[in-house]
Amino acid sequence: MIAGRITPKWIWTGMALNLGLWLMLHLPAYLGLVPHYLQAEGGLRTAALSIAYALALVLNLEVAREYLNAPWLRLAWLALAGNAVFSIVRMIIESTLLLNIYPGYPGSPLAGLLQHLAIVPANAFLLLGLLSMLWAYHQLGLGFTIKWRDYLAIAGIFALLAALLWFRQGLSEARSPFVAARILQQSGLVMLSFAAAVSLILDRIANQMGGGKLALTLRFLTLYTLMRGVLVLMQALFRLMSPGLNDPLSLVSMVLDICWQAVPWFAALAAAYRAEMTQHAARELAQHRASRAAMAS
Repeated sequence: MIAGRITPKWIWTGMALNLGLWLMLHLPAYLGLVPHYLQAEGGLRTAALSIAYALALVLNLEVAREYLNAPWLRLAWLALAGNAVFSIVRMIIESTLLLNIYPGYPGSPLAGLLQHLAIVPANAFLLLGLLSMLWAYHQLGLGFTIKWRDYLAIAGIFALLAALLWFRQGLSEARSPFVAARILQQSGLVMLSFAAAVSLILDRIANQMGGGKLALTLRFLTLYTLMRGVLVLMQALFRLMSPGLNDPLSLVSMVLDICWQAVPWFAALAAAYRAEMTQHAARELAQHRASRAAMAS
């Protein structure tokens, strides 16, 4: 099984290498020691994050195969695989390497339109996956309860969504000549907000589980979803309040970029911890059978 080779430890290592190499390229430019090699940074970012989503895709598909008799959980992991596919497409669309083909591409209205043509289905698959997972756990009747503070947090998410849509001048596509780009961006935000709300409920389930690989899986899914929402909100606020902070060599931009690069690895970690459950169960079963065979002989 692929999960036997793609362990959480390897994914943590991949994330550390990704962020470490990117900082080695970016920090000298941030300190003014060398020119800003935007395409080199962009190439590393695209390659590393595409690998992270590819790992998530492979692991999600492997986990889905375990649920042939559990349709809702099978749908959940297949939908998360769909999220990974469209996220890889997004990484390619956002790549600064496309400067070599179309010099004015990054930041252009066309780039924004194509970006959100990938983001919207990615968010739709994420929402479908989380809803399917929540419904599957609800059907098990394990007695998980939602606390009042969870409802407050969910209300806060939708209040922030309403504020973003009201002050939409801070959104990247607010002035796009493509009406479709503006509609797609707002639709993607709505889907991401609903996904964040569902992820909070899954996090409550994880807390009530008290630990274990499955709880870690749910927590990383929550982190993956919530961090994306928080980063979108922060970028919109900075764009609206202080456009100068959007300079790629500003401290704020550097911190946001580091956070964005960590996000895909959380999706891979969620899948890796869930796949590791199967590996541990298989090893324990093999040991049990071996001990029984030894006793019988």
